[in-house]
Amino acid sequence: MFTTPRLVAIALCAALNFAIGIIVYLVKLPIYLDSVGTILCALLLFPDRRAALVCAFLAGFLGVLLSAFINPFLPWFTPTVLGIALVSALLTARATPTFRASPVGAAFVASVVGYGILTGLVAAVVSAPIVVYLFGGVTGSGSAFLVAFFLKTGQQLMTSALLTGLTAEPIDKTLQVLLAALLYRATPQEFIDLLRRSGRPATV
Repeated sequence: MFTTPRLVAIALCAALNFAIGIIVYLVKLPIYLDSVGTILCALLLFPDRRAALVCAFLAGFLGVLLSAFINPFLPWFTPTVLGIALVSALLTARATPTFRASPVGAAFVASVVGYGILTGLVAAVVSAPIVVYLFGGVTGSGSAFLVAFFLKTGQQLMTSALLTGLTAEPIDKTLQVLLAALLYRATPQEFIDLLRRSGRPATV
């Protein structure tokens, strides 16, 4: 499964997660953009769902480990990374023909929005208990401002964290699916074929 082309893809996608995610974290935007590489990795390795899931998770997890030097909260969100990898490998990657098709049309937009919202909902539900029980609603990211806002309206902490996730995550993940789809669209077909060929039974 872990051939040289796939290891290269994992490393590149992890670096992508780290680079974009840390910039957004430092700017304190109420979004994350730290899973673009995770989603892209799943797209690149589909239709081998097992390889897509494992490699996408590794790309996300490595990105989290790299980012931990600047944002120490991130390693605790490994379950969220797994949730995003699962949705990306098992569902979002089904749209790879649409993402690759020319010209970009309504099907492309519908797939990006639909899978983005779905990924965001999963991430919000998985992340809310982590935000509440481990960090008391404060994680140092821009979304903490949304948590504070919902608390001011009289909501309980868990409700505030969940509402924050349901507000920010679908928007964030839709943007991430869009970026991943555009990067997948721009990836040379030869490289995609190399990644997918490397998953055949003859490969260890």
